Amino acid sequence: MGCKRNPKLYKLRFADGDYEGLEITMRSVSIGEMRAMQGTSEEGSGRDGFDRMADLVASHMVAWNREDEDGNALPPTMESLEDEEPSLINLIIDRWTDAVAGVAAPLEQPSNSGGSAPEESIPMAPLSPSLAS
Repeated sequence: MGCKRNPKLYKLRFADGDYEGLEITMRSVSIGEMRAMQGTSEEGSGRDGFDRMADLVASHMVAWNREDEDGNALPPTMESLEDEEPSLINLIIDRWTDAVAGVAAPLEQPSNSGGSAPEESIPMAPLSPSLAS
């Protein structure tokens, strides 16, 4: 009996900036797709590279809570993405890459750094002169 591949789902939450409140559910990528995605982002912002990134996002987007101006839910499709600004695709790629790579999301509340370690008193007096043997 084998082990079936069960792609993970990643929920990307945008808590600030222009996309505050946006939530996108993305399906995981294969190693090959991840390598292509990283290669595309390193190649620069050429049209072909951007088109491939947008296609990859659209093909792996499962759901999102984006609405049009009238409050109607937009489907998670390339057609909906085409009405968005290019910065959103780049932001999705960044967040998605971090999620897939296992980078922890920022803490919701500031972390308590804990108490400071007690300092031990180190004597600072000069040592006594050594005795001649």
